Amino acid sequence: MDILYAPWRDTYVKESIKNKDIIHDSCVFCTIISSKDSTNQEFVLKKTEHAIVLLNIYPYNSGHILIVPLCHESDLENIKKDARNNIMELMTSSAVILKKVLQAQGINAGFNLGKVSGAGVPDHLHAHVVPRWVGDANFITVIGNTKTISVDLKRIYNELKPAFQALEL
Repeated sequence: MDILYAPWRDTYVKESIKNKDIIHDSCVFCTIISSKDSTNQEFVLKKTEHAIVLLNIYPYNSGHILIVPLCHESDLENIKKDARNNIMELMTSSAVILKKVLQAQGINAGFNLGKVSGAGVPDHLHAHVVPRWVGDANFITVIGNTKTISVDLKRIYNELKPAFQALEL
C-alpha cells in the first residue's frame, strides 16, 4: 500500500489551526474564485459552472491539483448534486491529464473532510488529485524530513493548462 505522508506541511497545517476562525471573506479559495486580479488567478487551470481546478501551491508532489467548488461549503452533503457530479468529473479528467501530460504512474485522489481529517482549509471543501511516480519518496524525504519538488509550478501550469482548457465540462 502506498502512503501519502507529508510531514513538511506541518507548519502550514499549524498556521491553519491558529487561524481556525476563517470567515467566508478571508477564505483563500473564495478569494481566488471571486478575484479579477490575474495574480490570484495565476495557477487556475480550469473554471466550470460549479468548480475551479488549480495547482496546489503547497504540493505533496509536482502537479498536485485541487478541485474547489465555487460555493463556500465544508460538507459534501451541502453541495448540490450537479456540483458534486462536476467535481467528480473534474477529478477523473485531472487524473487522466496528469497521467498523459506528466506521465504519472499513479494517482492519489480524494477529500480531507474537516479539520481533524487533515484539511488545511476545513471550511471550504476541496478535492486533491496528486500524481505519483515510483520512487517519488526517497531517503531525503524519509531521513532528512525534507521533500524535494524539482519542478517549477509555472512550468507545470504551462504544461497542464492546454489540456484543461480543452476539457468540455
